[in-house]
Amino acid sequence: MVRYLPQFVRLFARLMADRRVPILAKLAPLVGLLLLLTPPALELDFIPVVGQLDWLLVGYLSLQLFIWLCPADVVREHVSQLARSNLN
Repeated sequence: MVRYLPQFVRLFARLMADRRVPILAKLAPLVGLLLLLTPPALELDFIPVVGQLDWLLVGYLSLQLFIWLCPADVVREHVSQLARSNLN
């Protein structure tokens, strides 16, 4: 999974910049970040394992929600462009 992280970051950046992606979808990662910065979430950071797990879980779920809210044809288009660029 870590091996594909650069491609995920590129896909995320391309989708955020694409005008065909609705604003609601683009707000999902920002809401996830705001959720992590709320006082109850910051208090969990002092608990050794739970603090890191909540960051990973909220980050993963907000990015997954972002992908789900993006139009499928737009996501496929960007994924295929990234795949072609990786082959070259």
